[in-house]
Amino acid sequence: MRRRALLSFAMAALIAGPASAQAIDDPEANVVEELVVSARLPGPAWWRISDGDTTIYLLGVLQALPQGQGWDTSVLERRLDGAFAVILPPEGKAGLGDIPAALALRGRLKSDVPLDTAAASLAPKLARARATLGKAPDAYRQWSPLGAGVAMAGDYRKAVRLESAEPERTIARLARRHRVKVRPAATYKVMPVIKTAVRGHSPEAGLVCLEGVLDEVNAGAGAARAAARAWAAGDVRGAISGPRNFQRCLLGLPGMAELERRGTEDEVEALSAAMKTPGHAVAVYGVRSLVARDGVLDQMRARGFEVSTPGE
Repeated sequence: MRRRALLSFAMAALIAGPASAQAIDDPEANVVEELVVSARLPGPAWWRISDGDTTIYLLGVLQALPQGQGWDTSVLERRLDGAFAVILPPEGKAGLGDIPAALALRGRLKSDVPLDTAAASLAPKLARARATLGKAPDAYRQWSPLGAGVAMAGDYRKAVRLESAEPERTIARLARRHRVKVRPAATYKVMPVIKTAVRGHSPEAGLVCLEGVLDEVNAGAGAARAAARAWAAGDVRGAISGPRNFQRCLLGLPGMAELERRGTEDEVEALSAAMKTPGHAVAVYGVRSLVARDGVLDQMRARGFEVSTPGE
């Protein structure tokens, strides 16, 4: 489970077994426009970091792809030839000993107050979202607004057939074929993240989270699929224009924005360490984390490395 999916996994793991949206701390809200460049090569966009004797090719990816979404892997395969590593975003770890704690926290996402009462101001959006997902009028009734938002987000992804394992599953398979070692930029324990978010979130933050998910569900799958098509075609601006409601929802919870920043810092450190090895490597990071202001590429350039865009 990688950083591009870490926020959603940390919360969805619990379900599977006056704040405002403007107040959310979103580390990736702003982008560096000069880095948002469409690709000249076939397939998704690549950036490049180099110094005297090392080059790292960075492939920007989305959090998930629609089932069956194809993409041109020819550039990836060419760059895997002779690479000394494939660096992925930080991954989260949870052990069997975390199961009792996870079950206990899951109970905190339920509520004795019916959802329609707790989120009365969102009643029209709730009704429409339930209908869109083919759910009964009382679906999600037992969940708190935050719990309902996370559960509904999972149901939505299933309904529109978004595969969170892609494109990383394909990338890992091709790396094995080319006998290139795959390693994460860092490893985190999941349970402390979940505990902080669930125990410390306010009712207002739960409502903001739920409303963000409702807006994404009610907008339909068109925007996510359009972003995926843009990504596959190397259209960076189109790829980063996809819906981010659920991510913003989670970023409003305690500890989540800090986790996002820590992930970027660890990705930068992993790249900087790799730059000490002569040759070339491949890194696969979230496309928005690459082009964000004070994001991965912005920080690598500040460290003195040469950064090239997909248009070069």
